[in-house]
Amino acid sequence: MPGIPVHASRSRTAGLRIRSRHYQDLALAGELQTQMLPSCHPPEALVDLGARCVAARLIGGDFYDFFRYPGKAISAEVIGDVSGKGAPAAIYAGLVTGILRSLAPLELGPAEMLRTLNQALMRRPVQGRFVSLLYATWDERERLFRIANAGLPYPICVRNGEVSAMKMEGMPLGMFEDAEYEEQVFACGEGDLVVFYTDGVTDAVSERGEDFGPDRLQDVIRTHAGESADRVVRSIFVAVASHAKGLETFDDQTVVAVRT
Repeated sequence: MPGIPVHASRSRTAGLRIRSRHYQDLALAGELQTQMLPSCHPPEALVDLGARCVAARLIGGDFYDFFRYPGKAISAEVIGDVSGKGAPAAIYAGLVTGILRSLAPLELGPAEMLRTLNQALMRRPVQGRFVSLLYATWDERERLFRIANAGLPYPICVRNGEVSAMKMEGMPLGMFEDAEYEEQVFACGEGDLVVFYTDGVTDAVSERGEDFGPDRLQDVIRTHAGESADRVVRSIFVAVASHAKGLETFDDQTVVAVRT
């Protein structure tokens, strides 16, 4: 039988090397992206916090971050989900988090933060790219959550043992220059729990084609509501993985839990 032409063999080998380098670059980028996520809340913040972000691919467009407003005894949490997946989404997520960190010293309220961030993104719009994002501040003195939402699922709150969705809506950022955002205020007592998440959690599909859905999510939170914020987050990911067992994850998944 005729052998494989030398030039074809060399071309195939070169192609494999390029793909291998591409994979290694993406893997390193994924590690860097993970390392850039905060591992803990600012130590002076008087809250119990848990957070986890899992990309559907080596790198993804979900992210979270935490800030501290030292002059006001306020801590801030942000969770975001960029449109699309993979490297393009990760690059846009890096842009968004960079702008957020530049704005953090201004100690803006949630609605004002979303408006300001949206205006910054619209100065250099990227075609086909936008970000769903929720920004929340916790006031330790007044024991109030102030939250503004730009397209993420409703947060889930456990107050006095009752589990409920905190209904709030808003357009994703980076789409319309004149977008406006509302800020809602929620009082929380000691030990109350608030959970923020991206739709990759509730959209996880089982082998029978069933979404994990917000009802299952609330059930998991209700079952583990008395545990630490970190344990609540871990329990959510375990339940989602069990629901979608055997199937490839098709969307990034992020959860942030705050116990006041």
